[in-house]
Amino acid sequence: MTKNDFIFSNKISHRVTRHLAFWFVFVLIFSIQSFGDPLAGFISEDSMWRVFEIDICFLPFCVFSVYIFSSFLFPVFLRKKKHAAFITGFLVVVAFGVWVNYYATSLYFKLVNVPLTPAQKILVDYNYVWSAILGGGLALGIKFGKNWYQQQNENLLLVKQKASAELKLLKARIHPGFLFKTLDDIYKRITSGSENSPVMILKLSEMLSYLLYETDEEMVLLESELKAVNDFISISNLRMSRHQVRIKIVGNSDYKFIAPLLLLTLVQNIFALIFNDEKETVKAEMIVSIQDQMLTFIFSVRNVKTIDHYFNNLKTFNESEQKRLSLLFPENNCVLGLSRVENSIELSLIILLNTPNISSENFAKKELYETA
Repeated sequence: MTKNDFIFSNKISHRVTRHLAFWFVFVLIFSIQSFGDPLAGFISEDSMWRVFEIDICFLPFCVFSVYIFSSFLFPVFLRKKKHAAFITGFLVVVAFGVWVNYYATSLYFKLVNVPLTPAQKILVDYNYVWSAILGGGLALGIKFGKNWYQQQNENLLLVKQKASAELKLLKARIHPGFLFKTLDDIYKRITSGSENSPVMILKLSEMLSYLLYETDEEMVLLESELKAVNDFISISNLRMSRHQVRIKIVGNSDYKFIAPLLLLTLVQNIFALIFNDEKETVKAEMIVSIQDQMLTFIFSVRNVKTIDHYFNNLKTFNESEQKRLSLLFPENNCVLGLSRVENSIELSLIILLNTPNISSENFAKKELYETA
């Protein structure tokens, strides 16, 4: 049995073990504090037998208190934030305990054959009532702490599932339109006997291999992401003879990591925004600079006639894309910037690269991708 099973498992054997452990500790503490005489405060010669009699008389209400708190008051009232009903239930339990322990006190002093005045009986009664309430409060605290911890884990799981779903949505967004147009273009080139069709097929297969088999991890090799970006641009350049995009990569990308699809989705969104006008020729340049754990991505467009139109579109895109990057990739500290100088526009992105501990599994994956 693991520690997690002992604390959180709902299997009957684990629950029984958990309850037995609680009652062992509780009875041990309850018995130790009962060694002193409840009236005179001393330990007598027959203290062990007296402790046994105290346990017999006063532990039943302790058991009742623990389970009424943990199995009724907490799930029915406190968890549902019915605080008034919880306080009422608490006072009812205290009143019931005073009544039950009044008779338990009478029984105990009959067993030890000690005469007792009403004031002394009430004093002993209240003493053991609050011991039982303390036990119930302890059980309530354990229940509340356990519930809070499970809720935090569930929230964390939901966040991860949301991020995973959004990542899958990004992959779905990349596939349909681009894939359909590329396959259609490949078909036309094959039927016309174009020399570029094998290159397009190879680039597309490599890009889809990356999308389907590598992007399920939390982080991917930066060189794999950059290769997918390069393949995307190469295919787009072959498809869009009117437009041309150059990409330049500066720096060492070996054994650096990045969140999957971070750059590829950004590039795909830029292409959908900038290169959808067949009437105007657009020539652009992308520069990826890698220095230590910092990556700088710059996309620039120069000497286009409708510069104002492109700048306004990129300004809106910059705001929405910054929100998307911050939501999906918070650990990368992505910062987008947009600037304009006369007849040129520059969109820049600064990314803090991930630096996980590189295990042999990472190297094996890299070698597999290189030889595939």
